Amino acid sequence: MKTETLEIEERKTVPDLDIDESLVRVQVMLPEKWLAKLKETAFEKEVSRGSLIREALRDWFKKIEEPPEPNLEAKISDEDLDAILNHCSTFFGGFEIDGEDGFIETMKLNNLKLKDLTPEQWETVKEKIQLGYNGYFSPPPQEEFAEKFEVLEPSEEQLEWLSCQKAETEEE
Repeated sequence: MKTETLEIEERKTVPDLDIDESLVRVQVMLPEKWLAKLKETAFEKEVSRGSLIREALRDWFKKIEEPPEPNLEAKISDEDLDAILNHCSTFFGGFEIDGEDGFIETMKLNNLKLKDLTPEQWETVKEKIQLGYNGYFSPPPQEEFAEKFEVLEPSEEQLEWLSCQKAETEEE
């Protein structure tokens, strides 16, 4: 089968979208599985492997050179949320939910509400809450766990997720 694929590849003309650019030959080492995936993707898209690599690098450079646009819908900045999540993260990779340095108290002190999180921020917070829940020596009952967060005014969807926390932990 490999010979058939090679024969097909040899017959196909692959356009190089960067033909007008002044290109310099470079040599890179790639894991074999990446090279195989690169060949397969280039074949499917009918572009050269080099073009795919240049496109990936172009996207990466654009990403690091242009700061992300601020989320205008966010009531809580990503930076503030990250600071809170880092503050509540423990040295050994856990997450504090309760207590003075816990997530609930820190959010409350900053007058922040769960319902004000964007969907992306909520996904990040859910991961941390899951981590914190898994860290309980003796996890509280589902209703009691969800009640702890009521002071942070969760949305109905968030409250439902919080009250089903134990079941989701066991399913994962």
